[in-house]
Amino acid sequence: MKNIVKIAFRNIKRQKKRTFLLGGAIAFGILIITVLNGFTGGLTDNIKENFSAIFGGQIFITGSEIKDSGRIVSVIRNDKIIDEAVKPVKDEIKSAHKHSRALAEVIFGSKTDRQRIDGIDWNVEKDFASSLPIVEGSVKDLSNPKVIILPVSTAKRLGVEIGESILVRLSTITGQQNVGDFILVATVRDQESMGISTGYANIDYLNSLLGMTPGEFQVYNIYLKSMENMDSVGDAIYAGLKKRAATEERLVTTPTANDNSDATDSARRKNMRRSFASLMGSSFFNAKNIEPWEGTKYSLITLNDMMGEVTAMVQVINTIGLGIFVLLLIITMVGVTNSFRMTILERVREIGTMRAIGMQRNSVRNIFLLEAFFTALAGAIAGLIAAGVVMFIVSRVTFSSSSFMWFFLRNGRMTFTVVPVNVLVNLVILSLLSLLAAWNPAKKASKMEAAQALRTEY
Repeated sequence: MKNIVKIAFRNIKRQKKRTFLLGGAIAFGILIITVLNGFTGGLTDNIKENFSAIFGGQIFITGSEIKDSGRIVSVIRNDKIIDEAVKPVKDEIKSAHKHSRALAEVIFGSKTDRQRIDGIDWNVEKDFASSLPIVEGSVKDLSNPKVIILPVSTAKRLGVEIGESILVRLSTITGQQNVGDFILVATVRDQESMGISTGYANIDYLNSLLGMTPGEFQVYNIYLKSMENMDSVGDAIYAGLKKRAATEERLVTTPTANDNSDATDSARRKNMRRSFASLMGSSFFNAKNIEPWEGTKYSLITLNDMMGEVTAMVQVINTIGLGIFVLLLIITMVGVTNSFRMTILERVREIGTMRAIGMQRNSVRNIFLLEAFFTALAGAIAGLIAAGVVMFIVSRVTFSSSSFMWFFLRNGRMTFTVVPVNVLVNLVILSLLSLLAAWNPAKKASKMEAAQALRTEY
């Protein structure tokens, strides 16, 4: 076997031009599929990271009460049920925080702007404050309950400077209008290109404006140690909530045999829209055509729930990419087959000599198969190296914060996530197609009779 490998390597070196052309075509295919898979993998991770930064976690629990007036208000007055539901998976949780949230109108002089405002407990979330991308001002002293942090674009539209007072008009959880005054202490880089922009204020003061008492909140935000466990942790927490209280059906829950699938799916989608609206800052809803309940009704939503369409899009892109990759390889393999047919004609007497000195048919066949395999392997390695170079160069490019691509970037840069399993699958497909392309010419070469091959001239 060792001699067969040496002969295969020697033949590859002898025919440098053919090897370069075939290997180059294979390398191009590997380059395309690796960069595409890396891009879609990085895109998914970046969207999750950006959503996580926007909403303050990866798993979100909201609560709602139904009032005699027919309104559904978004509020959680007691966290004991949540604490019990979370306890079995506490080792998977990095941190958990309670937020209030409002869609408000920010007023400075004669100018107004719509703004989502998150209520934060600055005494608890000191790390969150220090992680904010501050553009101007400071978050070192947040002891004054009336301080507010706004996106820089909002501050510019209002014309407000650090240290100046602004008014915030919002609806309470029961639907009344209320106004509070705040002092701007800092501005942060906004995320308007993502369609979402968030300001931050003291949770107790925001609660007082929303008609909530200290200690109450609207969203329980959970950061996980690993986002890979998001679905399993979310399912476990939801099961815990369902044991202890009324819960909204999750969109991802599998319907039972007794469900009317269309009606059930429609109801779940409405529940998810209401949960998403709560995350965005809506504090009350109309309870029309909704069955009433007692106490607090909990809803759980994860980033993966919100990203279902994005995940489906990525899968479609990967499938199309794999199809293009296989098509490129098939075209390349046609070239491999024709190339080996020509090679056999050129090396008929050499094959005859090897057969004459006692080389078995299988050994002759294996020489050509190894040549095809080594050519494909060299092309694959070259393609992976080229893909690495391309991804490295592209990942160094910084895009403008106003770019429509900002939502898909991390810190303004494109990232690539190469999954080893995907690379392995591509290499297996490549190897099989290469061996298949060389099989018939190799088999034909192995069947040559020594005497006839030695007499043949081209």
